[in-house]
Amino acid sequence: MAFVQGDAQRAALLTGAAESLRRRVGLRAWPSHRRAEEALADQLRQALGADRFDQAFAAGARLSQRQAVATARSRRGTAAS
Repeated sequence: MAFVQGDAQRAALLTGAAESLRRRVGLRAWPSHRRAEEALADQLRQALGADRFDQAFAAGARLSQRQAVATARSRRGTAAS
């Protein structure tokens, strides 16, 4: 939703958070969703540029579960501490 709403930075952050949270518990994206997630990441990378995407994705990957949920729920895209 963040990307559709024009917030590619927040979308990249949340994409990184989702991927990291799945990895922490030993899960991968469902096979039916993998291509769509890869396409979204490619679109975000193009929209932000590789460096900004990598930075936002990495910042999302460092979020705790609580921070990731707070960020997803917030309208500004900033995590509550």
